[in-house]
Amino acid sequence: MPPRVENYQGREQSFIKHLFLNKYLESAAYKLFQGRSPVFNFVDAFAGPWRVSDTDKYSDASFSQAIETLDAVRRSLLDMRRPGLKVRFRFCERNPASVAKLQQFAAQKPEFDIQVFSGAFEDNLNGIRSACRDGFTFTFIDPTGWNVDSGKIFDFLRNLNGEFLFNFMAEEVNRHAGWDGVAESLGRFLADPAWKAAFEAMPEGSNETKILQLLKARMKEARVATYLTDMAIRKPREDRIKMRLILGTHSGFGVEVFRSVQEKVEKEAVRTRHAIQTEESGQSQIFPEEQIIAFETDRDGVGCSAHFVWASELMLSTVSLKSGIAFGSLASEVMEQVPVRTTHLNKIATTHRKAGLLRFDLPIGKRTPSAQTKIWVGTSHDD
Repeated sequence: MPPRVENYQGREQSFIKHLFLNKYLESAAYKLFQGRSPVFNFVDAFAGPWRVSDTDKYSDASFSQAIETLDAVRRSLLDMRRPGLKVRFRFCERNPASVAKLQQFAAQKPEFDIQVFSGAFEDNLNGIRSACRDGFTFTFIDPTGWNVDSGKIFDFLRNLNGEFLFNFMAEEVNRHAGWDGVAESLGRFLADPAWKAAFEAMPEGSNETKILQLLKARMKEARVATYLTDMAIRKPREDRIKMRLILGTHSGFGVEVFRSVQEKVEKEAVRTRHAIQTEESGQSQIFPEEQIIAFETDRDGVGCSAHFVWASELMLSTVSLKSGIAFGSLASEVMEQVPVRTTHLNKIATTHRKAGLLRFDLPIGKRTPSAQTKIWVGTSHDD
């Protein structure tokens, strides 16, 4: 069952975060179970529970959302006569009181393969790796700040077959990154003790966008993912960025699913924000809710005009550097950076083809490129 916003009073940004996790896990698990692996491992690295309102079922906690979502996928595929599917849950938490709650939760659900690890995530990596010995592993990394040893975590992620979703606490980073007192902890977070020089050499920008750029660069250097794409989650009551979810994946399919889920979740974020405004003001909205959602997402959401232009320019520059690139690889590279979907990129590619800016061949009856279609700049290429 998806998270319910009424369980997140005063922390609606966590509702949006868990809604994204729910929808991404659902899509990823269906794809995985129907092709790549019969085993899905879910690791919650900072499981909590922390601030929850549903203290009976923990429906507003990430670990409970993961169990509900992945088990629903497994059972639906069993109904389609796909036996032998297995889901493992590995929860880690350092707070002793929260560990006790996790253990009690696990004891009440003996039908699930749940293992609770007590202590810091970085101190339990070998045990968690052994407990995810085969199959696909999805790691949810949701620290309350940045005081984590990313170097150890990167080693863990690099040696797993899977993906990860990292919650980058943008608001806290933006507020404190310029203070010398956090330089050492940010060095651990970035797996780079000498990060300050690179930070100060970067062009003007907010602290959080610069630290995010450095973090992604270190992740790429550590080879934990081929693609790193992210989306911002705002605090609905204050309309400012609270966090950014970063997906690390080696799969172009993962990038496409991320942008597809982002498109859905953005609409729910707008709905949530305007519901709060209506409740607090005591005044009804002038325009229908769906019209408000369409207006706001058309302005700055996935596939909006500004992102369409950005994707169009990036597509041309990428093809100029990688002549003959397959459209599937091209689409993944563009979607990694720009909030668009493959449907948008199909339109951009065909428009550029008609204008003579791109060259690719299509079979008779086909109007858009396939993943294997080779793309060149201009009107000719060397066959």
